[in-house]
Amino acid sequence: MKVKVSTITKRKWKNKKSSGFSYFYTYIDPTGALKTSGGHKTKAVAEIERAKIINELETGLYLNIDKTILFKDLSQIYIKDFAQVHFKPSTCDGYENYLRNHILPFFGNMRAFEIIPMKINEFIRIKKQTSKLSNQSINKLICLMNTIYTYAIDNEIVSKNPVRAIKKLDEQRKEANPLTLKEVEAVLAVAKKHYPDFYPLIFTAVATGARRGELLALTWDRVNFVEGYIFVDKSVYKRKFNTPKTKTSIRKIDLPDEVIKVLKEWRLRCPNGELNLVFPNEEGDFQDHKNMKNRKYKAVLRRAGVGHRTFHDLRHTYATLLAVNDTNPQYVQTQLGHSKISTTLDIYTKVTQETRQKGIESINKVFALTEQNENIKRFGT
Repeated sequence: MKVKVSTITKRKWKNKKSSGFSYFYTYIDPTGALKTSGGHKTKAVAEIERAKIINELETGLYLNIDKTILFKDLSQIYIKDFAQVHFKPSTCDGYENYLRNHILPFFGNMRAFEIIPMKINEFIRIKKQTSKLSNQSINKLICLMNTIYTYAIDNEIVSKNPVRAIKKLDEQRKEANPLTLKEVEAVLAVAKKHYPDFYPLIFTAVATGARRGELLALTWDRVNFVEGYIFVDKSVYKRKFNTPKTKTSIRKIDLPDEVIKVLKEWRLRCPNGELNLVFPNEEGDFQDHKNMKNRKYKAVLRRAGVGHRTFHDLRHTYATLLAVNDTNPQYVQTQLGHSKISTTLDIYTKVTQETRQKGIESINKVFALTEQNENIKRFGT
């Protein structure tokens, strides 16, 4: 196609301190708008830039880049036009927290096209030196920046992604910290005796591997006492029903007979509410998960003499106890709602003391030495 690009023109400029000359040219972009490319210090530089523009216009590679857009504006476009459309509210809130607390204070007022890899590496160095963020958390910040730039390139807002040149920090994998079988027994005994209204929840958690949000959103119509399972099809976020974490999170989870018995008894005294929740607060509404953790869960662990564990460690515990008892990994995968079997194997089959002891017993059995008679003829005698 024929493009309209003017010849290079010399222009004089002057300010209070000095004066000089620069070179500029004009062209018509694909939308028909008149554009000016100026401020080139020499005619040679202007010629090179002019040749690039002509090539981009002729080949259809021209991008109408806004070089004035700030990174904070770019990030808000991504959040509003993409993240809030495609992701869960909890994910969007997490992104906005990353931006507000870490990324924007450093990059927010910089023009997006001026952010270069060296500046991003400086940001990483400062975060490592002045914050308590782990390498994994810092990598998440950089990953979000990369996602924002990728979206901006796809929508022809910017032309380059400076994050692509950044090397991720080494991450030390956080090991699962499941309870032992003895610890589980101690925790359930304490909960049953001292926190009877919390006992059904913590027993169901450790006996199903369901996530906290899935349990707090569980309703009685999703409990099948006849066939012995709960059907997980929702979670809770900010006191509202939400969709589960992933598509494979929608699943049936088999219930042990003892849990079925406990839930039947609990239903008779469970607080009633419009939401029909299995594990509500005293008013029949959603439990506040922080209140539940601080006033009940931590207290149970402390009374049981069990060290710090997150509520999510109950999910680790469930999977590990099944693995210790040689449960088929694919069954564990479906119970937990993992999309990949590798996730189940990598995260939830940590070698515990029980499995180690089994291994030691096996080794001793294989290599056990029979009693030797003192009169056995030795080699060479």
